[in-house]
Amino acid sequence: MVIVEGDVRWHHGQTLAAGQVVEFKVWAELVRQSMGGLHLFLPLRDMGIDGVVHRLADGAYLPVQVKGRTSLTAAGQVHITVTASSMVDDAALVVATVVDSDQLGRFVLVVDEATFRSLAVHDTVEGREYLTAAFALHEGGESRWAPHLVARESLAERFGATVAAAATAEDWRAAPGVDRGREGFLGEMEVVRRLAEAQSLNLFRPFPDLETVEVLSRHVSTHRFIGLQVKTVGWDQAHLENRVYVRRSSFRPAASTFICVLGWNRDSSRFEDDCLLIPSVELASVARVDGEWMVLEVEPGSAKHRRLDRYRVSLPSLGSTVESMPA
Repeated sequence: MVIVEGDVRWHHGQTLAAGQVVEFKVWAELVRQSMGGLHLFLPLRDMGIDGVVHRLADGAYLPVQVKGRTSLTAAGQVHITVTASSMVDDAALVVATVVDSDQLGRFVLVVDEATFRSLAVHDTVEGREYLTAAFALHEGGESRWAPHLVARESLAERFGATVAAAATAEDWRAAPGVDRGREGFLGEMEVVRRLAEAQSLNLFRPFPDLETVEVLSRHVSTHRFIGLQVKTVGWDQAHLENRVYVRRSSFRPAASTFICVLGWNRDSSRFEDDCLLIPSVELASVARVDGEWMVLEVEPGSAKHRRLDRYRVSLPSLGSTVESMPA
């Protein structure tokens, strides 16, 4: 396939490898500079967004596409060429630069997709439209890209980062002999599987897993984000757990965040048919306070969940329920 201006030199495998290098260096800079103020979600399936940056200060989710090269052109510029069809969200941020030895270039282009489209050179090759940005890595100048160049050390600031308080390790309060971490992981993967059945949802997981939201969904049409914290309540004949603990100091309620509680029957190794989907902003009204914890009391194996019954959702319909939430 013929590619416009300069990209013919790039073998497909080299392009992919360079893109991965730049992506992870961008993520590393954002995490390092923000000191926990920005959290990263990576996609479980490639649907046009390379990652989502969660700004903890205000709860905003920022979809990001990362573009990069491992060398400059003979003119000392970074040339980025993308297909017009890959620009899937006008509000998503394009982050583009070069990898200079073991770090990002001194300056990074940060611009929303709508602006990228308006400033880029448009070419059509064999019926496909391509967009090209060419910019030098220095301040000032008359380039139309200059206002969107950010010094590497100010990258997190461009994303609105503020330093977050240190996270506190979770206390699972598990019964002796129960592998609570394994059961929690099973619950998270079950939620991912159910959400994956909804064709309009793009799913992301936090890396590392340090915050309230454990599974993030993004509707590909409405661009609405829904974050889920997953809690798994397990029981068998010897161990009965009927409480869900949420640490008050690290919990960050938001209109886009929900608590999803699954029931796990250890004796039959299966999940219950129903789950709970509780808006995080309503958690305080249905939980009781026990010291530093908010505690939900449920009835494992029962179709009723005391005061929580109005939040009950059929587990097989979890994907369609989240998919149909209004923008």
